[in-house]
Amino acid sequence: MFKSSSCAARSLALFAATAACIALPTALAKAPAEQAAQFAYPAAKLAALPGGTFQKPKCCNVTEWKLTSPEGEDIEVTVVDPLGKGKRPTIVWLHREGQDVKRAGFAQEAETLAAMGIASLLVELPFKQPYLAKSAERSGDADAIRRAVINARRVIDWAATRPEFDLKQLAVVGHRFGAWAAVLLTAVDSRIDAAVLLSPPGKPSGWLQVSEQPRAKAFRESFDKAQWADYLTAIEPLDPERWIGLSAPSKLFFQFGSADAWVQTLEQVDLFRAAPQPKSRQMYESDELLNDEAKKDRIAWLKRTLTGK
Repeated sequence: MFKSSSCAARSLALFAATAACIALPTALAKAPAEQAAQFAYPAAKLAALPGGTFQKPKCCNVTEWKLTSPEGEDIEVTVVDPLGKGKRPTIVWLHREGQDVKRAGFAQEAETLAAMGIASLLVELPFKQPYLAKSAERSGDADAIRRAVINARRVIDWAATRPEFDLKQLAVVGHRFGAWAAVLLTAVDSRIDAAVLLSPPGKPSGWLQVSEQPRAKAFRESFDKAQWADYLTAIEPLDPERWIGLSAPSKLFFQFGSADAWVQTLEQVDLFRAAPQPKSRQMYESDELLNDEAKKDRIAWLKRTLTGK
């Protein structure tokens, strides 16, 4: 359970008296109530504080924001907003895992799309050290994925209060752990109209038991038998393959790398098969980081899906 606190208290503790406090409803979920409850959060007031805005000619305004999570932690968001007025189609970007990975990795794509009239929300996510940090319950990665989904929903809540974002045309892009979170987000939040899934895992709870990938193998062997069973029990209910079928009617575009060291080909096939229509996929001659061709394809897909052009 999350600890509750007043909006005023959060604003004073986290930001400043200038933070905006807005009461927000919780979005309706697509998933059955029992499943969706894993990603529920209090309909508390939301504190948001903007940083400075940097204007890029012929492109966009770039602004850093700090929001609050339901646990009272910072959610850092980079907003890349097209120049001009009016509501814009909007994309939520969820980066991959890794200590040195930042939301800014999507900045170039966001700026390209801003020149096409599409706004972006680049969200900093809480899985900087996957396959490393383990809580007392051995559920660290499961907790991080849940928090990522909930924090992304909070960012969408905030965007719903802003005049520049058109949430009737809302997509999510996720990479690896970000794609894992994006699958869950699309299954539990009816506001997501489309999702691009970059190198998504299909069944991590199965793959991690047999993988010979050095980092994954070392992680598995760091547990004793009982601890490993606890870890798998924690993540297995969150396997994307279990959730992808709940994403309809959102449009789905899968991007896979032929030399992905983290996801087996059969796992990719099974995940795509489990997904409902409308869906499409593309395989690239690349590792899990994908390549420039994949970047070009997803920009074109997002433009076409969100603007019809």
